[in-house]
Formats: sequence, C-alpha cells, structure tokens
Amino acid sequence: MNILICEDEAPARKQIARLITQACKEANIVEAVETGEEALSAIRKYELDLIFMDVELADGPCFETLNEIEIRTPVIFTTAYDEYALKAFSLNSIDYLVKPISRADIEKAFNKYNKIKESFESAPGFTFSKGIMNRENYKDRFLVKLGRKLFSLHTSEIAYFLSQDKMVWLVTTNRKRYIINYTLSELEEILDPKQFFRLNRQFITHIEAIKELEPYFKGQVTVHITPSVDEEIIISRSKTPDLKKWLGV
Repeated sequence: MNILICEDEAPARKQIARLITQACKEANIVEAVETGEEALSAIRKYELDLIFMDVELADGPCFETLNEIEIRTPVIFTTAYDEYALKAFSLNSIDYLVKPISRADIEKAFNKYNKIKESFESAPGFTFSKGIMNRENYKDRFLVKLGRKLFSLHTSEIAYFLSQDKMVWLVTTNRKRYIINYTLSELEEILDPKQFFRLNRQFITHIEAIKELEPYFKGQVTVHITPSVDEEIIISRSKTPDLKKWLGV
C-alpha cells in the first residue's frame, strides 16, 4: 500500500510515519515531503493508494497544490486547525485529523479508508483507484459543523439544500440545518442526479423529500417537500416536464 506524507515540519513527518507503520502493516511510505511542489512531483511519480497531507505546507496551503492537478488518490488531511475542514471535504478527502494526532486517530482513518475501498470494489464497473469524487461516483457524504464538533452526514439523511440569505443550508430529514461551503451550482456537479434535482434557484431536493406536486399556472407546478418550508416552491413551465420525468410520472 503506497502512501505519501506531505507535512512541512520534520518532527511531525516522523511522528505520522511512525504512527502509519504501527497502524498498517501493509503501509509503504514512498516519500515524506514538505512542500506543495514536492507533493505534486510525488503524486505524478508514484502509483499511490493514500495521501496524508497537512493543510499548511512549507510553500503555502495544500489546496493551491491540489487545484493544479486532477487528483484521483484519496486524501487524509492533517492540521492544527479545524477551520479548513469544510473546504477539505470538497476535495478527494476521506478524513480530516486535527493535531495532535494519535495512533487511535490513524487507525480510525485506515478503518474508514478500508470501508470505503470495500464499497467501491464491490460495485460493478468501479475501482477505488478512480477516486471517490469522480463523475462515476458521486459525493455521498458531507462534513458538517456543530459548534466545535465535525461529523459526517450521508446523502440519505439529507432532505434538501436551500440557498437563503447568501448562504447555502443543508437540511436533514429530521429538520436540522447546517451551513455548507458549496454553491447550488457546485452541488449540482457532485450530487447523484438520480437522487437530487435542482428545483429552482433556491432548492436542490432529494427525491424522497418530494411529498406532492400541485398544478399552478400555465403548465407550472408547485412542489411540496418535507420538511416543509414557508414559501411556495414554484417550478417553471420549461422545467416541469424534466421534474415529472425524474419522478417517473
């Protein structure tokens, strides 16, 4: 199992390498680098299975590095700060570890990696090496923040996404709301179109959240969703046929 470590501090590089080898007997650390430029070189050079990457590298934030290439290797981010977590999970990330990192943290990260790998390998036509965020495998989890805590939500727990007051809210089936770091346009690109539909400029809804359609005016319909909202959700005449087709009507 080929692993790349990207960490700008030498003591931290040694510690992470030690914890990785303790937690995973199959681990082969191909390199431990300190800059984004070195990380890019290693990513292009090796057939990697997993990357451990500090958010702040010696030559700048790692997001600048990752934006330069299409990365297909799953990433576990490490940092001393949790403020980057939501941005990290918009990339090819499977976990986010806040320093100081323990062996238990590394073991949990490997357990998550193995579970995700098993789910991809059991799906016909998919391989884990293609990445967890490519167009064949739509995003099925979102990291949300409540106070200082971060936790993951599966898309089956999401009723809809709502753009309101210049923010985008994730609304769960049990009526909880979380601000997320995506636009509705970005969400359209990463969500499974069989499960989610863009109703209008405000809403993207899960198929299970649609309660009923009601005729409105000149071919338009009003959509009733659950959990309910105060405003009417009116679908344009041009979009109504697509919505009905999506619903199998």
